Amino acid sequence: MFDRTKTAGPIRLRRPVPLRQVHLDFHTPGVVRPIAEAFDAAAFAATMRDAHVQSVNVFARCHHGYSYYPTKVGTTHPGLGFDLLGEQVKALHRAGIRAIGYVTIGWDDLAAENHPEWISVRRDGTLNARKPFAAPSITGGLSPEDRPPEGGPGAARWSYLDASTPYGEYVLEQTRELCRGYDLDGFWFDICLAVPNYSPWGMHQMEVAGVDAADDRASFAFARDRQLAYLSSLAALVEQESPGGDVFFNGTTDAAMGETVGFQTHFDVESLPTSPGLWGYLHYPIAARQARTYGLPFLGMTGRFHKSWADFGGIKTADQLDYEAGTIMSAGGGVYIGDQLHPSGALDPAVYRLIGHVFERMEKLEPWLLGARSEAEVALISDPRTESFGGQPATAQNPDVEGGAQLFLEIGVQFDVVDAGTDLTRYRLAVLPDGLRLDEPFGRALEAYVAGGGKLVLSGTAALGPNGFSIAGMPVEYLGPAPTMPCYFRVDEGLAAGSELATDYDYVFYGQAVLVRPKAGSMARGSLSASLFDRTWQHFFSHAQSPVGPELAAPLTVIGGNDGHGGNDGQGRIAYLAAPLFRAYRDHDYWAYREVVRSIVHELLPDPIVRFDGPPWIEVGVLGQPASEDHPARLIVHLVAYHPRRTMQEVPHVDASWPVAGTRLGIRESEHAGTRCYLAPDGRELLHSQDRGYVWIDLPDLGTHTVVVVEPATDL
Repeated sequence: MFDRTKTAGPIRLRRPVPLRQVHLDFHTPGVVRPIAEAFDAAAFAATMRDAHVQSVNVFARCHHGYSYYPTKVGTTHPGLGFDLLGEQVKALHRAGIRAIGYVTIGWDDLAAENHPEWISVRRDGTLNARKPFAAPSITGGLSPEDRPPEGGPGAARWSYLDASTPYGEYVLEQTRELCRGYDLDGFWFDICLAVPNYSPWGMHQMEVAGVDAADDRASFAFARDRQLAYLSSLAALVEQESPGGDVFFNGTTDAAMGETVGFQTHFDVESLPTSPGLWGYLHYPIAARQARTYGLPFLGMTGRFHKSWADFGGIKTADQLDYEAGTIMSAGGGVYIGDQLHPSGALDPAVYRLIGHVFERMEKLEPWLLGARSEAEVALISDPRTESFGGQPATAQNPDVEGGAQLFLEIGVQFDVVDAGTDLTRYRLAVLPDGLRLDEPFGRALEAYVAGGGKLVLSGTAALGPNGFSIAGMPVEYLGPAPTMPCYFRVDEGLAAGSELATDYDYVFYGQAVLVRPKAGSMARGSLSASLFDRTWQHFFSHAQSPVGPELAAPLTVIGGNDGHGGNDGQGRIAYLAAPLFRAYRDHDYWAYREVVRSIVHELLPDPIVRFDGPPWIEVGVLGQPASEDHPARLIVHLVAYHPRRTMQEVPHVDASWPVAGTRLGIRESEHAGTRCYLAPDGRELLHSQDRGYVWIDLPDLGTHTVVVVEPATDL
């Protein structure tokens, strides 16, 4: 099995990863001939330079299986009459722009045609390949008949090849050829996914390794180990042949991305939010808040397309791309913008005017972007091994984490998504979502964290072991699941304070709640009630769930946990939510769940680093920038305004922005006593005042993306 402690890293970076990058797709079928006949090296480089681009991913080999240079290992595109890759690299370098080589791994239709034995086989025995006569599109989504029975990576669009077959050596040899033949600044490897292979050869490999192929989790873990081992070998090859270059494996920025830190130089979070059924506008903000915890540079990748990749003729408005780039910067990332080169080899001027508009502003903001790091004070804990992933082999994010992240983004909580077992000492509050299981070391570490002043929020069955909760000092005893689903809850005055929650109304909780008994000295708030009965074919009520029934003599929330933890601040340090509100918020978007969590977080963190009195659709991101020769240590606050409009489409559109007036921003005074507050990049000073421990800033009208700088008012 792959030893995750022995990787190809650390990989040495030749220079810092640039903040402004373009991913230039060029997946071109062999039926298009000739190609690149309109390519002009000087115009290509000038267009990129004028658009303020610092780095470009240029294609060496695409999903169709063709190479774009004279290769002795692969197959040069039959319509290409010159070394396109070589000309692109030289032109970009003359303009002072980096050139990163793109190489596909998982998908390669030409290799599959020539070597069908390399194609991965699904569990039902069908080839993990595009169906005969099918031409599915990412832009239009997959039709049901084009989806494999179990879904999953590589679904039906292209042939998925297994890199543990001789195909893997084929990719290694072509990478070696590229390292030796071209002065590339690094490699961007695509479709790097763990997919079990149930071919006769693959089944034999699992049998030899002692893996039960019928066990989905075991077969996925085997595929994951082989994937990590292969990617590590690719990284080692690049480091040996082209030391100091960038290395990134696309498809690895999932919930298990921490396993790949040792053999990547940075993370790129591919997240085209307008792609139907793929990413959406909440994907990047969540993934980025995990990617930024590993100490590697990271970028967010969106696209210039109206929909998704290769949406020729589709282009975003300046407002829309400003918003998407602002969201990326707000989390601390650099910006990748995806484009696709026309088969003629000529760039679209309108596309690069749009990209230039975004990147010119980014270039002016760069002094406030470089070196900026998260100022998160809440850790949202994730573990893809936990049962709340539904028991399926997956590296997708935990739905409870997604719900918690959505909720925190809306109420302005500054948070990171961290792996289970992470040192939590930098965070003031840690959140354990429903279903999270604790091993012995992490359980003891959490107890030490609380003893040292940290605070916990646990939801539902988080930290529940066979003998009850596995963290000492929990303020409740576990009794079991609520007898009906859904059930109902009421809030008291404390939970309702400052919100629209009513103390005389029973709010439905659509998921499975938990019954607990508060321990002596803890503070119970709110209450649970059953519904009259569960809805079945034998008895059901009207159009939906039954109305509220008997009270359950059980609390909604409990705060306590001082016993045995030595705190003398008079506050409880552990809050328990008997209704797992995080996943429920993700699944049902019920505002009442958000308000209950807001109340609990405010109870535990009465003095958050930032307060914002604007609407919840304005995202607030607080980054810290250490002192340098040019500036003192300072806070960089990004405010990104989401302006959705109503549409019949599944993807919301944010193609028009309008200023939002009358908002204020509060920064905890202890962070930067005696402050100077101004807008970046223009330096416009902002009026501010001190009140109740906060510096309150009167904000100007907020557009798509506003950057506020707070720094000590002292001369350097």
